[in-house]
Amino acid sequence: MQIKYLLILFFFFTLELSAVGGKIKVFLKSEESVYTSQKITVAVELLSDAFSITDAKINFPASAKYIVQAPQSAAYLGQEKVEGENWQMVHYDYEVYALQAGQIEIPPISVSFSASMGYGQPKKDFELKSDALHFDVKTPEGIKSKQFVLVTDNYTLTSEQKPEKKQLIIGDAIEVAITQKAQGVPDILLRPVRYRSNAFLGVYDKEPELKRELKGLYDVSRTDRYTLVASAEGNVTLEAQKTVWWNSKTKKVHVETLPGISFEIFPDPQIAIDAQREKEKKLLLYAGLSVLLLLIGYKLLSPAYYRYMLKRKEAYRMSEKGKFDLLLNGIKSDDAPGIYRDLYQWLTVASPKLAKLGFRGIEEVQASFSASLAELEVALSDPEQTFEKRGFTSELKKLRETLLKEQQRTGRDLPETINP
Repeated sequence: MQIKYLLILFFFFTLELSAVGGKIKVFLKSEESVYTSQKITVAVELLSDAFSITDAKINFPASAKYIVQAPQSAAYLGQEKVEGENWQMVHYDYEVYALQAGQIEIPPISVSFSASMGYGQPKKDFELKSDALHFDVKTPEGIKSKQFVLVTDNYTLTSEQKPEKKQLIIGDAIEVAITQKAQGVPDILLRPVRYRSNAFLGVYDKEPELKRELKGLYDVSRTDRYTLVASAEGNVTLEAQKTVWWNSKTKKVHVETLPGISFEIFPDPQIAIDAQREKEKKLLLYAGLSVLLLLIGYKLLSPAYYRYMLKRKEAYRMSEKGKFDLLLNGIKSDDAPGIYRDLYQWLTVASPKLAKLGFRGIEEVQASFSASLAELEVALSDPEQTFEKRGFTSELKKLRETLLKEQQRTGRDLPETINP
C-alpha cells in the first residue's frame, strides 16, 4: 500500500514538472543604424509559466567587431502573455558597441535557466539558443570606411608632466599623465596614447585608470601614466600624439593633438667625478703595485747585482784601461813615487815585455818620451822637484796608442783583462 502511494506521488510530480514550459526572446531594442562606438541594446528575456526563474546563465558570444557590456543584474521582472496565459519574465539589457562599419552579426546566444512551481518544488532546467541578430553600422562623414573612430558628444585630451623641466641628467625620471574624457561611450573604448622607449629615454607604463559615471560634460575618463627615465646623453623628442573623434551633434570630425615632448639630457657630473676618482684609485693601486714589485725585485736581485758590479769593478780595476785611468789621475798630484808605481802597474798589463826593460825600453819605443821620463827620475830623487805634467801626460797617451797598434799589428789580441 505504501509503495503504491509513493508511485502515485512520483507520477504526480513528474507530470507536473513536465508541464512546466520555458522559452527565451532575444531582440534588438532599436532597428536604427548606429555609428562606430555607438551602442545598440540587445534585450534577452527569459520566460516560463512556472512561478520562479533561477540559475540564469547567458553566454553572449565575443567578437572582434564589437564589445559588450553585460548587466550586473536583470533590468526588471514582469509578466507576458503567451498563448493567453501569463508567463513569468526576466529581462536583461546588453549594451553592444560596434568597432567597425558595415553589417554586424551577433551569433546565436546560449541561455540556460531553471524554473519551478514554487519553494520546495522540483526544478526543470532549460538550455536554449537564440537566432543570430544583425544590425547596420554607419561610417561617420569624413572618415575612411572600416576605420574606427570614437563617436561622442564631447571629448577632450590633455597631458600633465611632473616635474616640468626640459633639461635632465642621466637617471632623472619624469612622469607624464595623458587623460581622455568623453560623453556617452564606455571607458574601454578610449584607446591609449602610447610613448615608446628609445636610445635616450626608457618609457615605463602603468595600469590605466578608468573612471565612469562622472558628472558634467564628460561621464567617462581614461588616464595613462608613463615614467620617462633619462638613459643616455643627447637631445630627444617624443613625437606628438593625435586622436580623431567625430562629434555626433555637429556631424564634424575633430583632431585633438598633444605636442611633442623635448628634453636635453646631460651626463651626471657625480658619475664623472666618481669615474675620475675610480681612475685615480686604479692609478694609485698600479703605482703602489709597481713600487712593491720593484722593491721585491730589488730585494731578490740586489745581492746578485751587487756581486756583478763588484766583479765588473774589479775587472775594470785590473784591466789595462783601469790601470791607465788610475795613472792619469795620479799624474794630477805631485806624488812622483805614486806616478812611478802606477806607470809600471799599467805597463805590466799593457806590455809586460816593456815593463821589464824599464825607462830604457820606453825610450827605444818612443824617443820623445825621454825628457818627461828624466823629469820623473829627478822628482823621484828629490821630492821638492816637479816635472811638467801636461807633457808627460801627452807622451803617455802617445805611448799607449803605439802599444795598442802594435798589439793589433802582431795579430795577437790583448788579454781579456786589458779592456773588459
